[in-house]
Amino acid sequence: MIDWLRHLPISSNHCLALQLLFCLCLGSPDAASALESAGVQSRLGSPKQNQVDLAKVEHLLSEGALTKARPLVEDLLVKRPGDLQVALLGARLYRDIGLTSMAIVQYERVRRLAPEMVEPLIELSSLHLDNLSSAMAVDLAEDAVHLAPGNKAARIALVKALIASQSLKRAREQSDKLILTFPYDATVLHLAAEVAQSFNESERAVDLLSQAIDKAPEKLSWQIELSRAYQELGRYQSARQILEKVLIKEPVNFEALTELAHLYEFDLGDYLSAMKIYRRILEFLPDDASARAGAERCLGKQADLALWLRGIIYRAFGKAVGH
Repeated sequence: MIDWLRHLPISSNHCLALQLLFCLCLGSPDAASALESAGVQSRLGSPKQNQVDLAKVEHLLSEGALTKARPLVEDLLVKRPGDLQVALLGARLYRDIGLTSMAIVQYERVRRLAPEMVEPLIELSSLHLDNLSSAMAVDLAEDAVHLAPGNKAARIALVKALIASQSLKRAREQSDKLILTFPYDATVLHLAAEVAQSFNESERAVDLLSQAIDKAPEKLSWQIELSRAYQELGRYQSARQILEKVLIKEPVNFEALTELAHLYEFDLGDYLSAMKIYRRILEFLPDDASARAGAERCLGKQADLALWLRGIIYRAFGKAVGH
């Protein structure tokens, strides 16, 4: 401590504060030690505490505890605005929560702090794609591929952006290169199926989706896509079997239930089965107007069908008895 400060008629805390102020103003290397002697931490906290905070946030994010992680992350963002790791955690948090604009802000911050990183380019491409900015998504994905030509995620982002921007020829070229490099990767196969569907190549899409599902059977959304591809080919029974398998694994999958109800009603003409599925949806979502309308529609169609069949029987019976 500067000796003459001790003799001033002020409290010890004020004395320490003045010592720090003098050190900072004079550019003294003793500023840090003055802080330490005052028992004061900077707003960044100690390195050890910082690591503990980051580890806690990373654990919460990995557990999917986004609500608990958010106040901790936002506190760190205020305290450490120039910290790359904190900005990255903030970007991932906002992305996972679905706050696209805030995620974009944080990923742009990461991009400024670490222009050599590929992740922000990939994620920004995806986020801008969600905002229907396909041209920007393509540019960002191309930057990512240029930065890391062998990065699978970057190349996948580029194909998705190209599909969205209707650059289908380029999308196919990039997809074909991906399959050559990663021939057994489920995500790559699924992406190739998306490209095939964009060219209305339903048979190829079915083949690629089937391969992808074999490697990732837990992806129920892909199985629903496969069902739709079968419907496009007129293979309605195959589509039905796929949807029923999905519902065995996840009985309250509303997307699969709706697809199955529509399949029964519009493609198979099985109005009773369609009505059962619509009513099943209403058991879980009693205010679902679409399911209620579907059930009423099928009830009317079934009545019309019964009336039509009755007319056929009466006419046939009348001819048989000679009337």
